[in-house]
Parts: sequence; structure tokens; C-alpha cells
Amino acid sequence: MSRLAAAPSAAMMACAVSVLVALCSVPIDAFSAHRIPLLLANKHTLSPALAIRPRSLVGRVGLRMQGTDSGLKERIATFYDQSSPLWEEMWGEHMHMGFYGEDGKAKKTDAQAQIDMVDRLLSHGGVTPSTLSAGMKVLDVGCGVGGSSRHIANKHGCSVTGITLSTVQAQHAADRSEAAGLSGLTDFQVADALDMPFGDSSFDLVWSLEVAEHFPDREKWLKECWRVLKPGGRLLVATWTHREAGEVTGGHKSNMSLEKKERKLLDKICKYYALPEWVQLRDYTTTATTLGFKEEKTDDWSAAIAPFWPAVWRSALSLRGFTGLVKTLRQGLATLLGARAVLLMIRGFKKGLIRMSAFTFVKPK
Repeated sequence: MSRLAAAPSAAMMACAVSVLVALCSVPIDAFSAHRIPLLLANKHTLSPALAIRPRSLVGRVGLRMQGTDSGLKERIATFYDQSSPLWEEMWGEHMHMGFYGEDGKAKKTDAQAQIDMVDRLLSHGGVTPSTLSAGMKVLDVGCGVGGSSRHIANKHGCSVTGITLSTVQAQHAADRSEAAGLSGLTDFQVADALDMPFGDSSFDLVWSLEVAEHFPDREKWLKECWRVLKPGGRLLVATWTHREAGEVTGGHKSNMSLEKKERKLLDKICKYYALPEWVQLRDYTTTATTLGFKEEKTDDWSAAIAPFWPAVWRSALSLRGFTGLVKTLRQGLATLLGARAVLLMIRGFKKGLIRMSAFTFVKPK
């Protein structure tokens, strides 16, 4: 049985409420008899716990945001402070998508798929027991409640420092590490990824799993990663991106810029999830190599995450999922405000507009 299937009803209801609101927020024809199966069979997913109250989208230059909302960090922190306990009940310590094999067809529990996602990103980055071991230091950027940090520390015996904007997440991460007997190998701090409180060349590896899409200035973040990495250190990232402009798929070349309807869909998601404007994988690689990073590997894992969101969707619509409806209303409106974006994300992934991208960069010695 998957972790989600066994989740307490009150926790599951956070997702159920979101679905209910989403159903009321889209045109009725979106849920006609012939389209519902398509939604439930969707190949792509949405990472939980990213919904924030709507904000205005502003322009960008490269990976930088102009006129970034000064309250963005505070809203993100507040949301995670309020919502993380619910997501922990539902999914446990891993607050990210699962990896279900390269084609998304591997049969496994959702909990195992989440662990496999951590191992897959490590493998993608060329991390082995010989390249990451006791005495080495890892930075987990956007650590959540420390699931990845503990898994990496336990598997490789290395020291892992996790940073998050949420004080609740940092405390829960520390508590979980103490309970797991890993306090000596893990440390969690409230810190900003764009202004990290660490000295130059402090870490052997920097890790970021489903977090970079939140950063209003990705170039500044990459500069910070370069600064805190030791020479020879690796940067391992998995994040949401939009399709590559001008790519050739199915014998057809896409537009060099996003179409108006594509941009409109992404803009709507930004308003609900407090995201800066979306970028393509190429934007990361171009900026990183300009800074001096060596591009070692990039990948598209959109198919690999396929079963994750349908599992959340089905569970949210179950009878058990609705029993805690009233309790979720006490958690505030942040999660509800993100409900509309759930179906927008589904649509974006189905159309190939939204991607789950992975990349590994190396700081030369």
C-alpha cells in the first residue's frame, strides 16, 4: 500500500479541498465525460505545497526578475509554515515528486518512488560512494523537512546542511533527524538561497530538488552555488521548466518564442504559485556555463514522474479524503488559492509546455 493510501483523512483533505475548488473554477466542458479520463490519465504532476496567494507577474531578463515582489519570500515562508504539517501527514518526509522509471511505468509505491527520485538525481549527477563519502559536505537548497538530506547522509555518511525559508520546516527537519539518529550528520537552517550564509568553497555538492522554480533571480542563485562549491564540486538540480523554444519534436519545429496562449497559461500558474516567470532548461545551461560551470548532463524526466499526480488526484477524490473537509478550512486559504493551478499544471504537462528538467553542473578544479 502506498503512503498516500494510508494517509490520515485530515491530511488528505487538503488536496481534496483543492480539487473541489478547482472543479468550481474551470469551465464545465473541461469535465465532460470524454475529458475526465484524459485528466486522470495525465502523464505529469504537480509538486505539492507551493500554493501562495496570487501576485502580479513581471518581466524578466534572462534568469533575472525585474521589479520582484519584495514580499515573495515572506509569503512562501508563511505558506510552508502553515501547510507543511499537512503535507507531512500525507506524504511523510519527502516533499517532492516520485520517479517511476524512465518511462513512468515501473510498479512501485508512491513512497518508494519519492526515495527513488532522490537516488536517481544522485545517479544523474555521477554520485557514488567513492565520490561522496564521510567527511564530505553537502548543501540541500530548499530542504523541506529534510527527507533528501537524511537519505543522502544515511546512504553516504556525509554531512548535509539544509536551508529553507520556513522556520516550521527547519524545526521539523531537525526533530526528524534527531528521531532518526542523524543529528550528528545533518543541520537545518532558515536561510535565503540567493544570499547563503556560508563561506566560499564550503561544500563538495549542492543539491536542489524541485525548488529552483521558486527563485526570482536564478542567475544570482547560480552565482551563489558557484561561490559555496569547492573546486571540483557538483551542482545537482531537478526543477520545472517550460518547453525549449525552437525545438524539433515529431518532425516539427516549435516557435522560437512561446505562443500567446502558452504564456497566458504559465502566467496564470505564476499568479497562484508565487513563481517568477518560467524559463527553459537552456536558460540555466547558458547562464551556468557563462559563470564557468561545466555542463555535465541534462535530462527531461517528464515521463518518469507520470504516475505521481494521478495518485494524489484519485486519493483526494476518495470517500476517506472528504471526511476532514471542515478541518482544512482552519489551515487558511493559501492551499485553496493554489487549487486553480492544479488543472493548469495538468494541462501544461499534457501539452508538453511544462517539463521536469534535471541537470548536473561541475565547478572545474
